[in-house]
Amino acid sequence: LARIASFQASSGHFSFWGGTSPIETFMTPYVVDFMLDARDAGFVVPQDALQKALQRLNDDLLAGGHPYYSYEHHDHLRIADEAYSGFVLARVNRAPLGTLRAIFDNDRQKLVAPLPLVHLGVALKLMGDNERAQKAVEEAFAWTKERPWYLGDYGSDLRDLGNMVALTHAYGLNKPEYDAKLIDWARNATAQVHSSDEKVPYYHWSWSYLSTQEQVAIARVAHAFDAGEHRALSVSVVVAGKAEKVPDGKAIWVRQITAAEQAGGIMIQPDGKATVFATLDVAGIPLKAPAADPSQVDVRRRYYTTDGKEWMGGKLREGDTLIVEVSMEPRVNMPDALVTDLLPGGLEAENLNLGGAKQWADVVVDGIRLAEHEGAANVVHEEYRDDRYAAALKLQRGVNARLFYVVRAVTPGTYTVPAPLVEDMYRPGIRGYGVSSVNQLTVEEP
Repeated sequence: LARIASFQASSGHFSFWGGTSPIETFMTPYVVDFMLDARDAGFVVPQDALQKALQRLNDDLLAGGHPYYSYEHHDHLRIADEAYSGFVLARVNRAPLGTLRAIFDNDRQKLVAPLPLVHLGVALKLMGDNERAQKAVEEAFAWTKERPWYLGDYGSDLRDLGNMVALTHAYGLNKPEYDAKLIDWARNATAQVHSSDEKVPYYHWSWSYLSTQEQVAIARVAHAFDAGEHRALSVSVVVAGKAEKVPDGKAIWVRQITAAEQAGGIMIQPDGKATVFATLDVAGIPLKAPAADPSQVDVRRRYYTTDGKEWMGGKLREGDTLIVEVSMEPRVNMPDALVTDLLPGGLEAENLNLGGAKQWADVVVDGIRLAEHEGAANVVHEEYRDDRYAAALKLQRGVNARLFYVVRAVTPGTYTVPAPLVEDMYRPGIRGYGVSSVNQLTVEEP
């Protein structure tokens, strides 16, 4: 838990990206839910932190929740926060039933996505109101309105449906038609993406690049269908027309498939009534770098010498330093953007601020004084890893943002320079592969 969040003991909230970042109130019930899952699974959870967080959820719920006025769909976020908090509190029998009923009776019409209805329904059931609980869940799975392109709840259709199915199974509210809705959605999404007759909007693509929230939701679904109990598989597989039986006693079975076998078709046939989950993973090193795609985010990388002159490639000596600029302009607002700038093998990334602002006082790169570079982008978090520079930031439609960091030549050799990538962390289908002013570089010994 300490690796993903730092607990603010004075307030009971969780703040991501370290203790100096603004508090993200929507994450509090999410992390407390995780703490309860961890405790129920047998892990030791700090009781003082857990109790303070539960008390904060209770106080916020009774006070009417958080306003979220900076978001377009602020009413939805407030109600969703309240519903999730109510569900978490109901897990420990501490949710105020009168408040849950008031939210259901008076506020649910303001929702623009269905997951809060299931949180609310489970909470109502746990606190004893089965009639409202059933109605809330039925309305959630009867939902037909399209999800807005951006809500601010880190979710997607897949994330919501996966969690909805998992929750109904975990708390005895499941029905076959609820499970079928998730399966039908996945089939329709696959058919749309592979159809040559229909173009799918970018905000429907995220299932093909799964966000962390979507991956967690899929894991919850698998667990709800008893996949976590390691029961032996009972299934036959037909690969390129040849039938194979999964070895007896295997709960998980992995088989490598050649390109020719995949072209010949793969069919999976369960031999019993138990649910079987199948995944197809493709791994390898591409022969060509991904083509630049500025359709959603225009991304460009340039290199500069330490006096601010653009460096167009060639040879570096061990110990030489360059300044890297990554500029990006999105076609849509991206409040949760992630920059992944992979490094060539011979370079390592360094923080531009390590040497202090004075060393860059007279250096200007692409019109930006490096001593003032932090104002060129709305950065939430930066990391300087062994193989990449990574940054979380907020991007506005049509506004150019620029990031700067330093690279140092450390290992002799000739290296291909990877393309920069910007993507939305919770809508990974919104992404842009960029172009680099340098595609290859050489590092020589001093």
